[in-house]
Amino acid sequence: MPTKPKPIKPEDKKEDENLEIGAIHEELEVPVSSEIVFRKIWTIKKFQKSISKRDFVDSPRFRCSVNGMGTIWNISIRFWKGPNGKKVTNPVVVCLNLTGCETDETGQARVRFQFGVWDASIKHWECCAISNVVLNLENTKDLLSVGYKSLGILDRHIDQCKDVKIMVKLQIIHNDEEVHSLSQDMARLLEKDSKEKDTIVKCENEEEENGNNSIRVHSWIIRMRSNKLGSKLLEYKNDKNKHIKYMLDFTCYPYNLIYELIRYIYTDKVDNAETYASHLLPLSTRYQLPGLIGLCERTLLETLTPGNVASILLLADENGCENLRKAALHYCEESEEIKGCIHTGKTLAWRVMEMVNPDLFLEACESIGSSSSNIDSAGSWSE
Repeated sequence: MPTKPKPIKPEDKKEDENLEIGAIHEELEVPVSSEIVFRKIWTIKKFQKSISKRDFVDSPRFRCSVNGMGTIWNISIRFWKGPNGKKVTNPVVVCLNLTGCETDETGQARVRFQFGVWDASIKHWECCAISNVVLNLENTKDLLSVGYKSLGILDRHIDQCKDVKIMVKLQIIHNDEEVHSLSQDMARLLEKDSKEKDTIVKCENEEEENGNNSIRVHSWIIRMRSNKLGSKLLEYKNDKNKHIKYMLDFTCYPYNLIYELIRYIYTDKVDNAETYASHLLPLSTRYQLPGLIGLCERTLLETLTPGNVASILLLADENGCENLRKAALHYCEESEEIKGCIHTGKTLAWRVMEMVNPDLFLEACESIGSSSSNIDSAGSWSE
């Protein structure tokens, strides 16, 4: 029977603390590291004071370790200079730097990164566009600047403690992983022109932009991924190509949108999801693609703003996406900007919601802390 642990006396506590030796770092083990997105947040204390007397500001270094490869990074702030040669403190230049790499296998990797700054007034991240760069990863301790963005730090970004939060999302994709992953093999299958493609997907006529208005796919993949889409396959004869047996009619949708739908069916991925999420969500619910529903919901959650929350709330309600609906209502409840502006006017989306879905409009107003009677129908606030 194990002995009972002895109580630690106050005089022994300091001695016990000294027994903690070494350091711990995190390392992830995953089948495909390209699926991992690291999210790091840098809180700059007393922002205005911190940058006023410095020529540069660097964050603490942070490690991104996965599958035996470790990379070490930091975020830094640098300053533009005006015509008089003096430092300009707004906007600032935010840089992502690779400060070291530890790996047994050298090779190329694609790095995707995205900067964001916390809007303390509405409790929401304002994100920049995603950037891509190809790097040679090898054992090194040399500093390498990977990319930068010019960010304007405004009053809304400074919280009550005078702090500013800057975020970076980081994804490291090894080229060999892209070559050998199932997703990439399926992408090549989609792009390859073969006799096994027995289905033509017809889209809205965009011949000037894309050179055609159809996509060739495999009927067995369509049926396997979505019973609803499989039931939409129509028998089709093409004298020019006798291998084509079926047709999917999407002539009321743009080519680029349907291509992203097909890309997801083949690869579980969507390019430029921020652009297509609101249009893909109705298609994903209609054709019962739960993975695509989740992808669209996550993307729309990350892009919530006071200007688009009404449209996203309507979209979520119309498509039965309860998680997205609740998140949009919670955003309305937490956003001080919406609370302040909703009393002086409504955007077109709010007015449409009031007309087509008054119950949802009332629920949103209750979340905001208002009622439909005290929201003036005249005027608007910026989208």
